[in-house]
Amino acid sequence: MKRSLAAAAVAITVLAPSAGEAQQLPLTWQEQNDFRAGPTPFEPLMAFWYELDEMSEIVSMQPLTETLLGRAFSLVTIADPPVTNAEDAIRSGKTIVLLAPSVHGGEVSPKEAVQLVAKDLVGGDLRPLLDDVIVLAIPLINPDGGEVRRRTNEAGFDMNRDYVKLESQEIQALVTQVMNEWTPDIHVDGHHGGSPPYVITYQGTLNPAADSALRAYPYEHIFPRIREAVREEDYVSFDYSGVRIEDGVRGWGSTSVEARKHHVYTGLTNSIGILLETPRGTHRVMRDGSVAEIAEDERYYHQIRGGVLATRAILEVAAERREEIRALTTAARLRALAAGQAGGDEIVLDYELTNRGDEPVWMPDEDGDGYTLDTVPVFLRWVPSRTTTRPVGYLLPPSMASVVPLLLDHDIAVYRFRGAATLAAEVYYATDVNQEQYFQGHYLKSAVVEKETEDLDVVEGWFWIPTAQSRANLISYLFEPETDDNLITWGWADHVLQVTPESVDEVLASFIGDRDPSTIPAQQMTRMRALAQRRFDERQRVPMIRVMSHQRLPVVRVASFNEYQRNRFYRPY
Repeated sequence: MKRSLAAAAVAITVLAPSAGEAQQLPLTWQEQNDFRAGPTPFEPLMAFWYELDEMSEIVSMQPLTETLLGRAFSLVTIADPPVTNAEDAIRSGKTIVLLAPSVHGGEVSPKEAVQLVAKDLVGGDLRPLLDDVIVLAIPLINPDGGEVRRRTNEAGFDMNRDYVKLESQEIQALVTQVMNEWTPDIHVDGHHGGSPPYVITYQGTLNPAADSALRAYPYEHIFPRIREAVREEDYVSFDYSGVRIEDGVRGWGSTSVEARKHHVYTGLTNSIGILLETPRGTHRVMRDGSVAEIAEDERYYHQIRGGVLATRAILEVAAERREEIRALTTAARLRALAAGQAGGDEIVLDYELTNRGDEPVWMPDEDGDGYTLDTVPVFLRWVPSRTTTRPVGYLLPPSMASVVPLLLDHDIAVYRFRGAATLAAEVYYATDVNQEQYFQGHYLKSAVVEKETEDLDVVEGWFWIPTAQSRANLISYLFEPETDDNLITWGWADHVLQVTPESVDEVLASFIGDRDPSTIPAQQMTRMRALAQRRFDERQRVPMIRVMSHQRLPVVRVASFNEYQRNRFYRPY
């Protein structure tokens, strides 16, 4: 008879503070089915959370939005004493931790782990952590995709690529109602990937455009604790993600680090971003260093257990180092604000992957039969390859008004000119605008630019975005046309910047249209070719303009006119 995995997870009772009576905590779907019935469907998942909320006054649920198929997208708050609004959470001085599981619908184990951790917080051995930590949890980031184990949401978005453009209602709600309002100190982005025999793999914000102290913190203080926690239960953990070949050298390497991803976006908004990835649980490393295969019907339990151990370790560090972490995230926001106010420091435009060092890693054998502990290069260090000087602000012409609601959703302050001004500015001119791959409803674009200093005449209706904001690093990432996730990338300037023709003949063909070229007189064809050459050589002004010094600005803060007319703004006089 098989042993009970649910029993191994340990049953917990809770004292309901208001009633003073012992109550049994609700069982998760996994506990009810001994972790062998597959991923938890949406209805029993939410039934667990509603029951936990009903029985405990320290649990509070708040609807954020509904999915396209009408499923609830909710925020759970676990705090002792109870906290029901962001202002009280921030003023409490406690570390605020956001658990955001299973943004990819087929990556299911994180949503299970968060339930078990919540039980430990409400009525188990983690309850004392609530003296120093407030936990925010989304039961499931992708309710529609999760129900059919599909990576995308119902609209077809990979929502872990949506943190810049905010097109999915789920991520738009998460950013505007949770990340902006509650300003979590730590974000835990739960996924279901990585390579066995590791039970959990992890990654912090590695993009060098983010604050360096925030990037370093999980590697110095949190990931070592995860390694210790899993080692105590005959598991091992390591950095995400797996085998990577760089310049013909076989090593271990990172996923890409664009701002569109949750744990990278988090760093750019001055919080500690942590990506957790749970491998498929086929093998584990025992205390004696041997690798044991896990029975197929027990693998899901081990995947979930890896997520539980990692999340518990994160919360323990968040409690123990509460003052240090709050000081760290506050200081990062103040550093960004001060850097934007002063201008002149270097900001990252591009970066490249390098070897962090040669380290012992459990590598899959090339024949696929097992795993060997080898010392290999670990390609996990991204270093700046190109930088530019930070401006004190950016100008947008009125033609870019459609992007303003997006900026407001990112909690970026925008101002509008109420009169004319002449400003010394740095203007980008695009010499080449390229259309790259089709992705999530967009032809991603990039621009090759030249920069010139000009005296620019600005009239009433232009927009001003100062970089003296805590989101200064995100602002520059969006507005610099040479980053990999800017306003041009996602098409916000498509109506202003045209894709560069590949040749003069292509421009000429557009002039000729359906006419037979042989019927066009030679002199006219010569003039048309000369015009085509001028068009081909013509530079396009990029509608994101840099201002390098503080100048007199007749501006007023923008506010949305109303929720239905998001492109109209108040301009009080």
